[in-house]
Amino acid sequence: MRVLRNPILQFLAVGLVTVAAIVVGTSYLAGDAASQEAVAEARDTTRLVARTIVAPQFQPGLLNTSPSSIDRMDRTVIHLLKIGDISHCVLLDSTGRVLYADDISRINSRVQLDAAHRRVLREGGTGARRVEEGQAGPSGLPGYRATGPQLLTWTRIRPQNSEPVLFEAYFSLGQVDNRQQAISSSFRWISVGPLLLLMVVVTVMLRLLTRQLTRAGEERERLLRSAIDASDAERRRIARDLHDGVVQDLAGTAFSVSALARDPAVPEENRTSLQVAARSLRAGLKSLRSLLAEIHPPDLRAAGLAAALTDLTAPAAGAGIRATVRVDGVEGASDERVALVWRVAQEAVRNALRHSAATTLTVTVCQESGVLHLEVNDDGVGFDPAGAGGPDSFGLRGLRSLVDDAGGTLEVRSSPGSGTRVCMEVDAR
Repeated sequence: MRVLRNPILQFLAVGLVTVAAIVVGTSYLAGDAASQEAVAEARDTTRLVARTIVAPQFQPGLLNTSPSSIDRMDRTVIHLLKIGDISHCVLLDSTGRVLYADDISRINSRVQLDAAHRRVLREGGTGARRVEEGQAGPSGLPGYRATGPQLLTWTRIRPQNSEPVLFEAYFSLGQVDNRQQAISSSFRWISVGPLLLLMVVVTVMLRLLTRQLTRAGEERERLLRSAIDASDAERRRIARDLHDGVVQDLAGTAFSVSALARDPAVPEENRTSLQVAARSLRAGLKSLRSLLAEIHPPDLRAAGLAAALTDLTAPAAGAGIRATVRVDGVEGASDERVALVWRVAQEAVRNALRHSAATTLTVTVCQESGVLHLEVNDDGVGFDPAGAGGPDSFGLRGLRSLVDDAGGTLEVRSSPGSGTRVCMEVDAR
């Protein structure tokens, strides 16, 4: 499975999934809210029609099924039906008798009012219920079957000098559903629109921030490499000046003192002192050459890595430590990677010589499947890597960023009394 590395692509992927989840959730909630709102609008329409149109046209003669009263109401209802929202109208008294219906053949029939109808008749308000195709109305209007899914609403009207009566209105659910979809679409755009806009704005801001961070990282890497190059140049200068100056002078002085110590003309007691001085000069010269190799090795390439590491561990003999160097299969490694291996080995060996009190020290470099492996082991006193004062507090920790930038790993394993192992892995190229 491919993992997205670009943070902007990751944000877009998460954002799209989030928006999709929100769209699904809001669609469900908006659909439910829109359905309730569409039904509420139908109920409000029923109440408005009942109070402003039907109630003013209601005549007491309807209670006695007067033809003239029925005709007057019929002319009023015909206009209502032409509006298109209401498909059928019915007036019922408190006993369930049909006082008026747009189908005149239903007038004077009697139905059984349910609890919802009686409650509205008694307390007022409105009621609503869905009627499926072929189903009789909830009030059980004889002979009536819905020709399609409809919404039945009812409310109470109070004619003058008459008991309250019920006004029922049937709405086509197709029209109600259209209104529901219109309301739902409004909710959807209200909820999703700002999210999409916010996502676009955040994406642009994230792009700008990512570009700034990338530039800052590139600048940091450039400064770090410049510092390394400057450090290498300074190391080369110091090593060159010491080699061409002090080392040559000490070498010449050591030869001269050794030659003088062998001169028969020199008194015996002076000859002994000269021999001690010559040995001291040779030891100092050897230490100085090891220091020069540590400051800057003469050949930091794959072919010269073994010799550079051998020179690096040369001072171990003077500290009573038996040092071993093994370099296998590093041919083909880039000079940059070889230099990184040497820097890490240099810091690890320096820590071992200064702090470990070890008796053995091994440096191993090998290459497996295009990966360079470095291990520096000692059998010294060890330390707690979690402690603040460990030998690698500054040196190796300072190299971790270089190893990380090269795509490698650097690990220090140690514990008090168990020695120290420094391990690094990095691509050979």
